[in-house]
Amino acid sequence: MKHSHRGFTLVELMVATAVFAIFMVGMLNLLDTSTKVSQVESSLADTQENVRFAAYHVMRTARMMGGGGMPMAAQTVNGNNWVSGELATNQQGLVSIPGFDNVSVKQGTDVFTVRGFFEIAPFFTEPGDYQGGVVNVREQNKDDQLINNFGNFSLDSLEGRGIVFMGRGQYCVGEIGAGNVFTGDEPDRVLVLQHGDGGDGSLFESLNEVTSTYPPSFPISRVGVLDSYTFFVDPQNRLMRARVSGAVPRAEPVAVNIGGLQIALGLDTSDPLDGQVDVWKSAPTVGEVMADQVAGMRLTVLGRSPVMVPDWAEPDSTFEIEDGTAQNIQPGYKWRRIEVATALRNFRYPKPEDQ
Repeated sequence: MKHSHRGFTLVELMVATAVFAIFMVGMLNLLDTSTKVSQVESSLADTQENVRFAAYHVMRTARMMGGGGMPMAAQTVNGNNWVSGELATNQQGLVSIPGFDNVSVKQGTDVFTVRGFFEIAPFFTEPGDYQGGVVNVREQNKDDQLINNFGNFSLDSLEGRGIVFMGRGQYCVGEIGAGNVFTGDEPDRVLVLQHGDGGDGSLFESLNEVTSTYPPSFPISRVGVLDSYTFFVDPQNRLMRARVSGAVPRAEPVAVNIGGLQIALGLDTSDPLDGQVDVWKSAPTVGEVMADQVAGMRLTVLGRSPVMVPDWAEPDSTFEIEDGTAQNIQPGYKWRRIEVATALRNFRYPKPEDQ
């Protein structure tokens, strides 16, 4: 019996190789497309989380401002000034912010400064504990009761920060100097805080109203260490937080892939004031917010995915913001948007003549 040992011809091998190559190219293209889609979706999910965190962080900080009786804006020693909050709309390029000469800001975004809040709980004092440029904060009262908690308190980075003196319906702001110390032993220590006016019409002294300038001329009941943050978006699409804390101010990123920040203040325009928002202002003036009118804040944060998507056109509705001035919006990227509103607690104490 004869057996056939005939194999594949060269033509058959070439055809089979070509078919296999076409199949592999298709599979690789499919895998590449799937990988790119996965990268886009993953980066978009990260961007969404960054947008949410950015909005939460700004809102949380804004809701704390106004402590110590500081109004949003007032007739101050330097004229009509922003006080516990400050809103600069649609900035670009190099912008001067409190405590800094200049920072780089992404075109068309807002810059928002929050003051009058305390990361260290304010301390109780007695009127006699204030003497000139020194205030003595006691850990216990005369009955040996703990009235101030120094357990987690550090003297580091106090110099250069603000100090707020609070009285019945009054406040004033100074600046903490050097040489702050503890005297005595736990649990009966005394915190000796040195303070002054900064000597040059400093950031904190300028927050005082005309009727309540530094130094305090009223009985003091509490003393607080003032914190101040300024939020802005830089050209690298980062939400930045500039902090005036200690002798050297610093700016640090809060969230990445942030392409826009827009803020509107809700004003109570009723007479008498009822604490409800009657109108939203995307670019309010100091005069519009001087009469304790600020009742809420609306925040819009835009996030931009870092992965480019060819031929992608983001819907125009994504960029519909308070004043219609969204700028520097780059095509070919997917965006995420979040808009949140909150009531702002008004810590403004009643003035003595109103009591």
